[in-house]
Amino acid sequence: MLNNFNPSEFLSQHWQKSPCLIKNALSNPPNYISAAELAGLSLEDEVESRIIRSDKQSWQIQNGPFLEDDFELLPESHWTLLVQTLDYWLPETQPLLELFRFIPRWRFDDLMVSYATDGGGVGPHFDNYDTFLIQASGQRRWRVGAKGLLTQQKNVIDGLLHLEKFPTVIDIVMQPGDILYIPPKTAHWGESIGESIGYSVGYRAPQTRDIFALLANHLDCSEENRFFNDSYRSAPNNSNKIEPELLDWAKNEIIKIANNQELIAGLLGNSLSNSKVDRVDTDQETTSILQQNIASITLFSGLNANWCEVENKLQINIEGETLYLASECSDLIEMLFSGETVDIKGLQKNQPKFDFSESLATLINMGNFLVK
Repeated sequence: MLNNFNPSEFLSQHWQKSPCLIKNALSNPPNYISAAELAGLSLEDEVESRIIRSDKQSWQIQNGPFLEDDFELLPESHWTLLVQTLDYWLPETQPLLELFRFIPRWRFDDLMVSYATDGGGVGPHFDNYDTFLIQASGQRRWRVGAKGLLTQQKNVIDGLLHLEKFPTVIDIVMQPGDILYIPPKTAHWGESIGESIGYSVGYRAPQTRDIFALLANHLDCSEENRFFNDSYRSAPNNSNKIEPELLDWAKNEIIKIANNQELIAGLLGNSLSNSKVDRVDTDQETTSILQQNIASITLFSGLNANWCEVENKLQINIEGETLYLASECSDLIEMLFSGETVDIKGLQKNQPKFDFSESLATLINMGNFLVK
């Protein structure tokens, strides 16, 4: 649990509304990776990383993967190394993410870590996602504005946008164990005081364009991609005026899709369960769960998993895999997706007619569950 923190109060008062500083939130600040180890990780081709440096007059940004010589050429101060998706590369970071379980997993984007030298940072900016900034070691000064009150933005260099000077509502030097929540569209600026390491737990939100992109991809390979039919035409249209029939057809097509809850749930749920980094599939033989001597199952932590109720059945999404279960499975799924260990034999005894789906057995055999 986080110290000095009430999830319900935070959600009602600060989530997506205003920045919030949680002093001494962690009794034991995270110490998963050293500066040298982080630099070593940034040498790998598969790892997304950046170095941002500045002097009094200019900024520079360099994307990884890096070479060891790149670090030898860096100055003693005013630069930072950032590495994305640390949660994937270091699975032992999962206990840290579990502290933020009061936000659903489908909102989670990734865990970023940054090492900074004295004066290092990325400059004054805003993001379009929610972020929990965790001070792991050293100190950083953070200046934060009010949500939505953004000053003029300028492109200081390709890939790096900065805000003009902004009024602050928080101006604090963070110590190890402190956590700072930054909502989207909120100006903030962090600068390291000496060497420091910080973690950033980021949460994405679906956008309108995401929904339409998913629908477009679906319609490309679907029979639902219908053509407009103007067989009603009985007189010439010499003026090229767009007729009401076309506008009505377009509106009705959109309404049909909007009313298809199962389609929207399927596309969104599957998309939100996809990992930022491709995971290696395991090819194992599927056997019925009833044929295995399994006493309990637990969903592995760190998986991108979600579920919803739609059309009198349950839609289950885990790492881009989608299956459907009977609505009677809701108690099981709610327990599993809440991180609980489920007693299979006890569940069978209490619900003798419970259907342990072969689809669920398939996911178990694919390695998504800890079985005992």
